Amino acid sequence: MTNPVFREKMSLVKTTLLSLTIGFDVVKNEGIGALMKGSNIFALKRVFDWSTRFYFSDVFESAMKKSGFGLDGNLSPKEKILASLLGGTASTIVTLPLDVIVAKSQDAKKAGVKVSAWETFTKDYKEGGWKGLYDANM
Repeated sequence: MTNPVFREKMSLVKTTLLSLTIGFDVVKNEGIGALMKGSNIFALKRVFDWSTRFYFSDVFESAMKKSGFGLDGNLSPKEKILASLLGGTASTIVTLPLDVIVAKSQDAKKAGVKVSAWETFTKDYKEGGWKGLYDANM
């Protein structure tokens, strides 16, 4: 949750100093590990986002070359952009269930319920199958 003090308009220096103060208070009261709470699922999400984006972009580039796009086996900049756009779209479709799981676990934590990403995944899959994993209606 956002600290109400940050809703006020203030200078960059004041914002930075207040952020550092809050950070040091958290470390003092809860330990250094408190700064990393919940970061595992976000790190995993970033790995999946970027790895699938590069993978699908490469797949689309290869498919375009095999389909006769490009001269001498090299795609033009516009064709590379198209392959990247298609790769990004495919990546988004594939990683959407992970985004839904992250959002649902955040909502559960805000409500005071402790759940893991795995528990959320298995519950959604049992309730709705593959379609349940894409259902963002919480």
